[in-house]
Amino acid sequence: MNKTARRAACVAAAVCVAAALSAFPACMRGAAGPSGPKGDDLDFYDVYEAVNAERTANGEEPLSVSDFVKEYFGYVSEEAAEAASQQAVMNYSLLSTVSVLAAYTSGGGSIFHPVTGELFAGSGVIVDIDREAGDAYIVTNAHVVYESDYGYCNELYVYLYGNDVPFEDFDPDYGENYGGVDASDIEIIGVSKAYDLAVLKVTGSDVIKESRAVAARFSQEEEVFVGEAVYAVGSPDGEGISVTKGIISRDSEEIALQLSADNTYRVMRTDAAVNGGNSGGGLFDMQGWLIGIVNAKDERDGIDNIGFALPSSYARRIVQSMIDRYEEGGRAVNYVRTAFEGFFTDVNGSYAAYDGETGRTVITETVSVRQVVSNSAAVGVVRADDVIKRLSVGRSSLSRSTGSSSREGSFTVPQKGYTVAEHYFTIDVTREYQIEDAMFSVRAGDTVELVVERGGQTYYCYLVYDASSPYFISYE
Repeated sequence: MNKTARRAACVAAAVCVAAALSAFPACMRGAAGPSGPKGDDLDFYDVYEAVNAERTANGEEPLSVSDFVKEYFGYVSEEAAEAASQQAVMNYSLLSTVSVLAAYTSGGGSIFHPVTGELFAGSGVIVDIDREAGDAYIVTNAHVVYESDYGYCNELYVYLYGNDVPFEDFDPDYGENYGGVDASDIEIIGVSKAYDLAVLKVTGSDVIKESRAVAARFSQEEEVFVGEAVYAVGSPDGEGISVTKGIISRDSEEIALQLSADNTYRVMRTDAAVNGGNSGGGLFDMQGWLIGIVNAKDERDGIDNIGFALPSSYARRIVQSMIDRYEEGGRAVNYVRTAFEGFFTDVNGSYAAYDGETGRTVITETVSVRQVVSNSAAVGVVRADDVIKRLSVGRSSLSRSTGSSSREGSFTVPQKGYTVAEHYFTIDVTREYQIEDAMFSVRAGDTVELVVERGGQTYYCYLVYDASSPYFISYE
């Protein structure tokens, strides 16, 4: 891609907490409340989860918290309904957010950072949970669990909302920890420094078993739009999980941060307040869908209200890739794998237009093939100057990549129940980045259908992916 990243004076939003904020092995403080897992009564969230479980079993899309409130509860006015809906959405997201403390042990066994004497704090989002087993997958930033000068942290502690307050849930003076998930129950199962994402696996935690924690649902949309109302949930300065509200200020841009090297990241910009410690927390839309993972803010003098989040369009797919690899018996701690489309693209035209029906100003790019790479799935299929109009990930009976002037009859896009990221899908390609984002979902055995314009005619091109190495690449 022919893009230059703006070198922002950004600070990675993990924060070094004062040395007193240390963490030690946890024990659960008290049982769940009367409407909790051990109680007999159902509350709002029990009903919500039950409704979505039934919808998923019936092949229907799950409801957002906002839609659930509007469909199942009545209020005296639209204003009251909207206010109640927003409050319910934000409060539900508190239950999927965690505070994370990362310790770097020295040779003497201290949990403090070996040089600065400080503990690193960040945030995370639960994206899959089995409360009965005490298991959960948590998304955070790579820079929360990895420090460029010292490598990976030695211990992690996770605190749920309601058990996340210094001096109440962990005592920095005497090293007592009352409410956190113990380090022995947490494993780093995936890290990508190239995309500043990490996945933690919690296994058999009594804290999770006795909690009311829930999983956030990633938005499956490919784009966000300027002016869209959002809220960020995280633990700024390690001082407890909180919510801030704002809008999307810019839908897509690139910034540069330093982890193990200078890396550039495609991000969304928001004016929702984020600070040190918000790293790895969620950015949500007002329906309660997780649309991004907060990873940085601009801290140049005189700059206010410029925070950044990694978009769900690639974050959810990278996270799913890490989870899949772990569940297949491997780990992806140092890299993330993606299918290689086999060609490079250019943007040969871009325009913005206001859509009066949706109230959005939409950017549309003309994305064309610049070069086809030899020994790739695209050889003999895609041609230079093809304009890419649509991309689908599905299945076919084809045994190799092939070009065609008509649609392949055996190609299908199977439907699946909800997962972190949809495996099979169809998207209209209106932005160049959508192609790269989509390829993180491709697995061995999949077929990618490209609809292209070539010489004024429409062609259907099929890229078949097997396990051969040239078809897949890895990013650290």
